[in-house]
Amino acid sequence: MHIGIVTCEILRSEIAAVIEKSGVENVFFVLPEFEPETCSLALNITSKRMNARFSSEAKTKTGRRTKRRTKLKIKEKTIAGIKREIRERRIRNSVIVKVLDLRMHDYPDKLLAEVAGWVKKMSSVLGVDFVLLGYGLCGSTASEVERVVVDEAEVPVVIPRDGGGGDSGRDSGGGGEILNNCVEIALGRERVRELLQEEVGTFFMTPAGASIIKEPQVILESSINIRAGRLNRSATCAATDTPKIVKLMKNHYRRVVKICYSDADEKDREYSKTVEKFAKKFGLEVKVERGSARIMLAALEEALQP
Repeated sequence: MHIGIVTCEILRSEIAAVIEKSGVENVFFVLPEFEPETCSLALNITSKRMNARFSSEAKTKTGRRTKRRTKLKIKEKTIAGIKREIRERRIRNSVIVKVLDLRMHDYPDKLLAEVAGWVKKMSSVLGVDFVLLGYGLCGSTASEVERVVVDEAEVPVVIPRDGGGGDSGRDSGGGGEILNNCVEIALGRERVRELLQEEVGTFFMTPAGASIIKEPQVILESSINIRAGRLNRSATCAATDTPKIVKLMKNHYRRVVKICYSDADEKDREYSKTVEKFAKKFGLEVKVERGSARIMLAALEEALQP
C-alpha cells in the first residue's frame, strides 16, 4: 500500500507518529520539480529544510520503537524520481510526504488550490491508495474543502475530524466536522474551546512552530490570517504590519499555551526560550498543555479499514 500525505509544517510530531504506525520501510519526501518559470534554488532549499525537520522527527520517533522490524529508509526526490524508484525497486509499501510552507496560510484560496493539486498528483502520478491531509479548514469553509479537495479527488482523501477520526469517503457524511486548524488536531476541538472559554485571548504555540520561525512576528502573521479567514491583498499587508501586530497582541492576547507532546518537549531549552521570549515581548502568561497525535492516528486507522 502506498500512502500519500499532504501536510502543514506544524504537524511534524503527528505525521511522524503516522509514519511509525504505518510500519513502512520506505518514506519519500517530495522535492519541487525543476521548472524554469516557477522553480528556483531558494524554493528547493526551503523544501529541503522543511523535509529535514520532518525526517529528523520521524527518525527520532521510530528510533524509540524497539520492536520495529525494519529500519526506516528516508529519501528526498521529485515526483518523477519517486515514481521511478517505486517502479524499479518494485516497492509495494511506502509513505510519500509533501510538506507545504506554513506561510501559505496567509492565502487560504491558494493553500486550498495547492493542497488539491498535490492530492491530484499523489493519486494520478504516483498512484497512492489514499491521501491523508495534515490540515484542517485553515481559513476555508467545510463545503469548499469537500468540493475542491475531496469530491474532485481520484482516491479517498482522509481529513482529521471532530471526534478523533477522519473521513475517507468522497462526501461529508461521516466522521464529524472537519477540524479548524492544527491546534485542534493537536489538542482536540473540545479542549481548545475550553481553553478559549477560560481566556479568550489565548495564543497557541507548538514545538514545530517555535523551531520553524524564531521570530514571534512571523508566527503571528500566519495565525492572524488563519483566524481572519479570507483576506484580500490590502488586508494581508495590513495584518503583516509589525506595529499593528504588536498592538493587536497587547490589546487582545493574555496568555500563550505551550503545547508539548512529550516530557522531552517540556524540557527542551530552545522551545522554552522561544515561548518565554514570546510571552515576555507581549506580556503574556504561559500555560502548558499536552498535545497528542491521537486524532491523526485515528484518521489513519479509519483509512486502513477494509
